[in-house]
Amino acid sequence: MKKLFTLLMVLCMLLGMASFAAAEDDEFIVGYIAKNTVDAFHATINNAAKVALDALVADGTIDKWNLYDGLTDPVTQNNLLEDALNMGADLIILLPAEAAGCAPILERCKEENVPIIVVNSMTDNTAELATSYVGSNDVQAGEMMADFVVEQLPNGGGYGHLQGIIGNSAQIQRGEGLHKVLDVNPSWKLLDGCEQTAEWQAEKAVKFAEDWLAKYGDQLNAIICDNDDMSSAVQAAMNAAGRSDIVCIGVDGNAGPLAMVKAGELKATVFQDGAGQVTTAIGLIKDIKEGKTVEKNVTVPFVLVTSENVDEYLK
Repeated sequence: MKKLFTLLMVLCMLLGMASFAAAEDDEFIVGYIAKNTVDAFHATINNAAKVALDALVADGTIDKWNLYDGLTDPVTQNNLLEDALNMGADLIILLPAEAAGCAPILERCKEENVPIIVVNSMTDNTAELATSYVGSNDVQAGEMMADFVVEQLPNGGGYGHLQGIIGNSAQIQRGEGLHKVLDVNPSWKLLDGCEQTAEWQAEKAVKFAEDWLAKYGDQLNAIICDNDDMSSAVQAAMNAAGRSDIVCIGVDGNAGPLAMVKAGELKATVFQDGAGQVTTAIGLIKDIKEGKTVEKNVTVPFVLVTSENVDEYLK
């Protein structure tokens, strides 16, 4: 009798474990692989993502989601994908650190038949393998920055270009856009040695800008930056050096640069709605979960922000 009771207990335990496993298998889990959790722009994106994903948990669309910090490193992001898959992720949201280095993430998702939404910047294979891409046209951002510089300084001059991390799609495409405008303008010249990567970082950008100013003096008239962490720091440095006439501009529209535009310390920024990008991406999850077709490419427009419209973007 005791053996029969023990056998029944073991059977019940096994059935309970099977039921629990089945329940676990029925969970819908999202893996959110952030580019990083440090810089101001991506902090805005990540905060918006948390709000939107928590709302999907609350309404029962998904069961849970896990945040993975990519540390702005494609190798780390590739490793984190494996972690997410091992944790049972049914869908991946990726903010790539690099176009080529993060391409294997999409290949792995295809192998595992896991849908992936790419946000903000592209991998080399996003168009082919992503379930959807949500972002902005970075070539347009480069063109907008260059057009603003030409408008502000119609007589032309010499300029420098501070790049983001080489290989990131935003770095590639913003450079492409500004060169499309300035390379064909005979009034403008890229000063020798004045196109360098500062890796999105303010401190590195300021060091380059100060070196250029010391070398070229009045020949340096504009510094175009791939992001606003760099442009705002460089403009502040130029202002402090008595060269507020140098036009600095970048992309993102973070709170600090917007406040500088409001105060007249920075002429403009190109606002990138990162929160809008990631919220739009997360809005696709329900349809993807239900097997519906979603748009392959969703574009969130850039906006030039100057003193005339800055109040619309200050919060």
